[in-house]
Amino acid sequence: MPKIPTFTAQARPTAEPTGVTSNLQLSPTATPAGALVKPLSKIADYYAREKQISNKVKAGELFGDATVDIFNAAEEAELKITPQEGIDYFNQQYNSIKNKYKSQAINSDVASYFDLEFSANKNKYVNNILSKTRTNLVTTRVNQVDQNVKSKIANALSGNNFQFNVLSEDIINDYRGLVNDKIISEQDFNAYKKNLPALVETAQVRLLAQNNSAGTAVLLADPKNFPQITGKERDALITEVRKKAVFDGKLLEYTNSETINKASKKLVDKLRGTNHNKFFGLSEQELEEYKTGDINYNKQITNLNDKINSNEFSFNSNYNINSSIVDKINLGEIKNTKDGFLLEGEKEPKSILERAGDGSINDNDLNFLSTITSRSFNNTFANQDKEYLKWFNNLTPLLQGNVFLSYFDKEYNSKASNLRQIYYKKYIDGLRTGIDISDLLSPNSTNYIAKDIKNVLPKTSDLSSIVQSIAKESVVKEAPERLPNETASEYDARTLGVKWI
Repeated sequence: MPKIPTFTAQARPTAEPTGVTSNLQLSPTATPAGALVKPLSKIADYYAREKQISNKVKAGELFGDATVDIFNAAEEAELKITPQEGIDYFNQQYNSIKNKYKSQAINSDVASYFDLEFSANKNKYVNNILSKTRTNLVTTRVNQVDQNVKSKIANALSGNNFQFNVLSEDIINDYRGLVNDKIISEQDFNAYKKNLPALVETAQVRLLAQNNSAGTAVLLADPKNFPQITGKERDALITEVRKKAVFDGKLLEYTNSETINKASKKLVDKLRGTNHNKFFGLSEQELEEYKTGDINYNKQITNLNDKINSNEFSFNSNYNINSSIVDKINLGEIKNTKDGFLLEGEKEPKSILERAGDGSINDNDLNFLSTITSRSFNNTFANQDKEYLKWFNNLTPLLQGNVFLSYFDKEYNSKASNLRQIYYKKYIDGLRTGIDISDLLSPNSTNYIAKDIKNVLPKTSDLSSIVQSIAKESVVKEAPERLPNETASEYDARTLGVKWI
């Protein structure tokens, strides 16, 4: 049996109250349940620490957001020209940002933690701003002097009485000002002074290149010219002038070609009049309006006008010849309508204008080729046109239909050329309205430019009419009798061109 503890009561003859005591001593945490109970002081301490950490986290979140704003403000302050402007701007932004985020603190402790952390990095920002703005100040001052020097050189070179000594003395005083401002050293001053003759010659070269870049490049190639410019500086200047010469050449070529191409289009519109496929010649006075400064072009449009006035202009078109010309335009071999070029089998070069009305290029072709040529100078336009022409070339089998039709139909070439130009206009109009080129050339698109293609395709039923037309033109005659004493060669000459049955 379990042993029951025995308690001993003790009475004391005093005035103290009587009580019961035990000889068993137990800790309040000795039991498993009691071990989970912390003293009141420790619980309070834990809560306080938890609250403190929570406040620091909230303050850290505010500081993180504020850091982005203060960084941007510092970046903007560093762009100011003077240190004072930079610091004033930063302080204004600093206080504004600080108040903005501090006001979002949920309690005073969060605000205090934020304030402490936010203020810790201010000196770092200020020092960086001072360093950058001082550099800005020096750079601005140096640039001002540099620009002033260049202006003085330019003004001196543009005058009729250029004196280097006078110019040199004036510029040296400007450089001396930088020394007095403690911006450059005496060593830097001497370097500026030594480089002044080369600086003047460089300005002379660039001034010459403005009007004649190619000629200036030739002058620079001789080291005897502009001797003060040497080493890497001379090499860099030669490269600069040569690049300008190439650019100027292309610009001149483009300008001249564009002038000629636009004049050609205006001339075609004027000559065409109000009736399609009918030319009306111009008087000499009217033709003067469409002439340019190019002698060769003026001669060609005069000949074209004469061809029209004498009713020698053919409205026939050759699709294949036009295609060959387009290919040469795309390759950059043809820049305008007046420059001559060779096609396969030719020995004499002829221009687009010179070919107009000869049975291969009609008025519509001339207008079309002028447009293609003008657009070839723009890479974007040129690539767009290549896409269009590739698309149209893929239609050729459909346009031909029966091979016999395309071979014997004398109107086939004109029809094909005309159709290419009709769709080209639709294609250009679509591009101008912002429609993507893939939509314009895709059969599945609502913007497809050839929705009516079925209406223009040749039909096999046309074969009979073409055959009849060929038969009418094939005049069959009986062989005439040979005249008395007529030789064989004389007979052949007299009957030349007659078909025998």
